[in-house]
Amino acid sequence: MANENHGSPREEASLLSHSPGTSNQSQPCSPKPIRLVQDLPEELVHAGWEKCWSRRENRPYYFNRFTNQSLWEMPVLGQHDVISDPLGLNATPLPQDSSLVETPPAENKPRKRQLSEEQPSGNGVKKPKIEIPVTPTGQSVPSSPSIPGTPTLKMWGTSPEDKQQAALLRPAEVYWDLDIQTNAVIKHRGPSEVLPPHPEVELLRSQLILKLRQHYRELCQQREGIEPPRESFNRWMLERKVVDKGSDPLLPSNCEPVVSPSMFREIMNDIPIRLSRIKFREEAKRLLFKYAEAARRLIESRSASPDSRKVVKWNVEDTFSWLRKDHSASKEDYMDRLEHLRRQCGPHVSAAAKDSVEGICSKIYHISLEYVKRIREKHLAILKENNISEEVEAPEVEPRLVYCYPVRLAVSAPPMPGVEMHMENNVVCIRYKGEMVKVSRNYFSKLWLLYRYSCIDDSAFERFLPRV
Repeated sequence: MANENHGSPREEASLLSHSPGTSNQSQPCSPKPIRLVQDLPEELVHAGWEKCWSRRENRPYYFNRFTNQSLWEMPVLGQHDVISDPLGLNATPLPQDSSLVETPPAENKPRKRQLSEEQPSGNGVKKPKIEIPVTPTGQSVPSSPSIPGTPTLKMWGTSPEDKQQAALLRPAEVYWDLDIQTNAVIKHRGPSEVLPPHPEVELLRSQLILKLRQHYRELCQQREGIEPPRESFNRWMLERKVVDKGSDPLLPSNCEPVVSPSMFREIMNDIPIRLSRIKFREEAKRLLFKYAEAARRLIESRSASPDSRKVVKWNVEDTFSWLRKDHSASKEDYMDRLEHLRRQCGPHVSAAAKDSVEGICSKIYHISLEYVKRIREKHLAILKENNISEEVEAPEVEPRLVYCYPVRLAVSAPPMPGVEMHMENNVVCIRYKGEMVKVSRNYFSKLWLLYRYSCIDDSAFERFLPRV
């Protein structure tokens, strides 16, 4: 196929014609004839496919001039490219019809023991036992805890409304293969006591987080005269949630110690001023002057020891004297002088600002604690309006090892309000109470996949948009 010619001149002439409505007698032949593409879709033509004639087989075939691929049958739209996507991960999924899929006969065969089970390990450590029940088809599945009343995953296509909604929410591309069986083993746990999500609560939480970020900015400006370090607030939230034992999924409310080490360290690094990269001589001279001036102002405004005041003032005056005398210094000279000033004044400046910085970290944490209480009160009020009790009897949990499974909530979810959604090219627009959020369609597709496999309490996808 690859070595065949794409047709002789006479045979190719039979596949060439002029545009409709013209004749050879009225108009001369065009120097660039058009190849017949009436039987090929426009998408295939743009993809590089063309119809050719095989002299050896005496029948037409299809050739792709971009990939040099030849096919006897017409290419299928949506078929994956074997060169760029050999596994077909981005191919359009075929419709699943139970009538067309052959079910293999059930075989009740015992599970074959692995070598690790037959032979004991050399160190004599006994491996934990994992419960793996055997299904009637003979395939081993992980042991998963079951909760009464938990619905199973519902597939799309049971009703016209589901098909219409699925067309909007189903991702256009496949990102992850989440159907692969997990091999992570955890201890069997009961349902989580985290309250179910609600748009009203999430809206309040987002507003309070923005307000807390603004408080952090104002405290840094008023107490230390600096801008907050970049991304320090986000790193503070991540660092706090690692050790947090509170009930809120985002804001810290029960952490030890109260003062965050990461926030304290980042603020102290910017005291008395934030140092930046220097490229030119004048910038280095200006930075040295600002650092000396800020160090003197800070040591005079804080309750520092007499020795600290004396050391800082002497080094600052010596720096100012050097700046007034030496006018031929290079950029490296200014940077060396700045490093010397930091070594001499840095410990005394840090000791003077330590209490103030700890106060900033403690203040932000206590404000976060108050916001968590307000969010929980709002959440409980919504549950009370829908006659849902937050106190649920915890079921008995068997002490066993199971494969990792999605988190289950102990408190039932209240009715969700309506959320509007529409598409604008590759952007998903979600509107709730006059506020609209635009999300990339690729990111929205990933949320759809994660929600499908994680939120097992919403098999009909009725709460997907309000929760997202």
